[in-house]
Order: sequence, then structure tokens, then C-alpha cells
Amino acid sequence: MKKEIYVEDLVVGDEVNDRFAIKEKMPPKEYTKGWFFKLMIGDKTGKIPLVYWGGAEERTVRSRYEGLQVGDVIEVRGIVSSYKGEEQISINEKELHGLERVKCGEYDVKKYIPSTQKDIDEMFTKLLQLARTIEDERLYNLVSSFLKDEDFVEKFKTSPYSKRYAHNYLGGLLEHTLIESKLASDISDIYPELDRDLLLASAIIHDFGKVKEYNTTTSIELTNEAQLIGHTVICERMIKEKIDEISDFPEELRLKLSHIVLSHHGDYEWGSARSPRIEEAVALHHIDLLAVRLSGFIQAKEDLSPEDEEMIYVSKEGIKRPIFNR
Repeated sequence: MKKEIYVEDLVVGDEVNDRFAIKEKMPPKEYTKGWFFKLMIGDKTGKIPLVYWGGAEERTVRSRYEGLQVGDVIEVRGIVSSYKGEEQISINEKELHGLERVKCGEYDVKKYIPSTQKDIDEMFTKLLQLARTIEDERLYNLVSSFLKDEDFVEKFKTSPYSKRYAHNYLGGLLEHTLIESKLASDISDIYPELDRDLLLASAIIHDFGKVKEYNTTTSIELTNEAQLIGHTVICERMIKEKIDEISDFPEELRLKLSHIVLSHHGDYEWGSARSPRIEEAVALHHIDLLAVRLSGFIQAKEDLSPEDEEMIYVSKEGIKRPIFNR
């Protein structure tokens, strides 16, 4: 079966017989007629809840639920319904509905996960152009050691920036990095007290650890390394490995780079190993915060439908914000 219908095409009343990827799972619960469970399924155009209405046999429903994993592609036969104003796909096992797992290799992964709408090669070229404006030879060599590493660049170009809040799609990390690098360059003109080379180099490399933060197939999932160590520490280690290959790299400069990377989240409760203690670290923290919040807000607003009066956007710090829908 080829994928023909996408989430963005679904309307209430449609009979569904197509493939979708599992993004999230919610455990089975009992209801008046038996047991049910929920999945969040989706494709490159969006996500939609799926409700599997099972019978009275709890074991049967749980077995079906446990046989499905986040990242699986499934063939769905059901109907689009509405619950509390939200579209969902309902599957009732008594009505010849169902879902079946599709074997790996029998589908195109890119159809089930969103990608940046921007040209990846063009963005990467612009990032290279910004990198070439770094006048400090030691910092330029460090940044270049990443951007000329073919294995790293291949991962960097297609990595997501996050799982949920902003730039959470293939190419999102590159898109986010380019935004922050442009901001760093511009802010250095406004504040001549800043070391432009240090700030720009830090803006380019500070999230490189995210190439090891996610396993990305049909869904975006955190790696064990990310959950136990975090991308800031991963990045700081990657930078140290590159610096060790550069002769006569000043220790004080290495320490400043490490500090900026480890402190760019700003507050300890947001995952910072240190609070920002030099001007460039303060600048990068606020650049990062601006890029995440504004990009995430714009991204959420673009997802609004004409029928929505408002949508609640959950920002990086967990605060709910209503969006004015004009």
C-alpha cells in the first residue's frame, strides 16, 4: 500500500485506510464497554489522536497495545470522528476496523516526519559564509574542523533541533543554528564590547551536541546519552576533542568556549551546568532564548486553523501562552 492520504487532508466522517507513524502511546484504560487505548499518530504534515476501542478482554487489548512501539508505521482502518472539538481517528474492533504494523523497509521514512521548508544546502552555504567572517584563526580553525567533517555535516544537516517546541523537524538544527549565528553577528555590531569572534564561533557550535541527542526515524526520540548527560555536555566534549587536534590552542580561550556552551541555557533548572559569567555567555543565552521562543511561537501560530479562537503554546520554560488568532 502506498501512502495517499495525509493528516492535513483528513476531515470528520472520512473513512481511513492508510499508513501513519506512531508518535506517542497512552496505556489502556477501562470504559463502559471494555478496554481502550490511545495513540498519537502522524506523518510529515501533522499529528492526530487515534483511539482503539477494544472489547471486554483486557489481555487482548493490552497485547495489541504492547505489540506497537513509538516509531512504528501502521496501516490504519477506521473513521475520522470529533471529540470535544478535536479530530481523531476511531477504531472499533467490532466494525471491521483495525491496525497492523508495517515491516521496516516497506515505507519511505521521509513521508512520516516533517522536514524544514527551507533549502538545506542554501542554509548551510550561508552558515559557511558567516563562519568565514571569524578573524581569529584559532576559532575559525575550530569551527571549520566541524563544518568540513563530512560525517558530522551529514548528520547536522538533517538533525532536528528539538522534539516538541521549536524546529522539531529534519533540518531544524541547521535552521536554528543559522538564526542564532545571524543574531550573534548583528548583536556584536550593537555591542562592540563583545568579542565578536568568540560569540559567533560559540553561536555556531554550541548546539552541535544535538546531533547525538536524538534518534530520528519516523519520530524524534532522545538517546540514552542525551537523557543521562545532555547535549551541552556532549557538545563541550566534542569541542575538546577538536581542540586537542589544533596545536597551540590557548587554554583560556578553551575555557571560555566551554563556559559559554555549558551556560547557554542560562538557569540551573533549565539544564545549565553554570550560570553565564562573561559577556559573550550572557549574549548567547539570550540569543538562544529569543530564537527558541519566537520561532516556537511563530511555528505554533502557523499550525492554527481558521476555526481556532486561540491555541495554547507551551514555551521552553513550561509557561502556557495564548496566541491571538487574526
